[in-house]
Amino acid sequence: MENKIEYLIGKEQDFYDFVDGITKKDKVAIVSHTDLDGISSALFLQEILKSKGIKPKVLEFVEHGAGAFSKLPEEFKNKKITKIFMSDISESADYENFEKIKSQFPIFVIDHHPSDKKVLDNILKTKTEHCAAWIIYNLGSKITNLEKWRNLVSATMLVEFSFNNKNNFNFLKNNFPDLTKDNLMDSEPGNLSETINAGITYFKGKTRKIFDLVLKNKTKKLEKYHLIIQKEIQNLIGEFKKKAEFYSEKNLYFYYAHPKFSLTSAVATILSLEFNDKTIIIASDIKEDKNFIKVSSRNQSGKVNLNELMKKGIEGLENATAGGHIKASAAKFLKKDFEKFKQNILNN
Repeated sequence: MENKIEYLIGKEQDFYDFVDGITKKDKVAIVSHTDLDGISSALFLQEILKSKGIKPKVLEFVEHGAGAFSKLPEEFKNKKITKIFMSDISESADYENFEKIKSQFPIFVIDHHPSDKKVLDNILKTKTEHCAAWIIYNLGSKITNLEKWRNLVSATMLVEFSFNNKNNFNFLKNNFPDLTKDNLMDSEPGNLSETINAGITYFKGKTRKIFDLVLKNKTKKLEKYHLIIQKEIQNLIGEFKKKAEFYSEKNLYFYYAHPKFSLTSAVATILSLEFNDKTIIIASDIKEDKNFIKVSSRNQSGKVNLNELMKKGIEGLENATAGGHIKASAAKFLKKDFEKFKQNILNN
């Protein structure tokens, strides 16, 4: 399969050199994001290592944000890790701890999130449109046979909007000839992505459980949760359309949701496809930490850089984090600062 991915930082050979340097004496760790792209990325990395007769010693899934990597240096030290892969999570998510890890262990990063940090060695960074799973699938296909995971990488590319790239869409089209940009989520990979994402949402905090089901091709076990999550999504969309505040001068919707599950990201994405020229910002409480609020933002037009907007939103706020992509970004900050965040956005 011809690789048509353009790398902003690094080159393919850097990855192959790192992989070639791993021996059976090494103890390898994989750190990846908690979403579908993160799960798929970790799975493909594990398959690559398997082809070399190596099983990862550590497999960790982490969220973006302050402290994301805080527990990892000690874990890696205790388990005598010698090589690390990090996929679909930006080094800038928790740069202080990333630097600590990098100073102690050989680490290779594969990512597609914008970053303001200058990490130049052992990193492959692409444009947003090339999700991490797609990068690793391409790289891994030159090492081992990953054909049985075509549906999974295709499902991941759909939810990551990788199909907006012409070459990426051609890959999807070659595998699913009936696929069009109008029936993406009604397709086989579309259904798979929705089913896995439902499991990720329903079993939040148990990403390894979902990873194992995907690895064993037992995603049908997640279908009943898909129905539960879809019902909640439709309820939230209905509430948004009734209650969201619209600021015409900014062409922006603001809504504070109270979902049963962690669904602000999914709902914001769906609404952004319907209101594709408008900015959608949805906030919600964080059940695991009631002092904080999380925000998901989307704008499919590309006319607003949401990565920059979210960072401007948290200016002057303590213990706040923000980041993501141009068309999709997120933020986290103290609940007491919600109005200040809102004003930062509206006054931008």
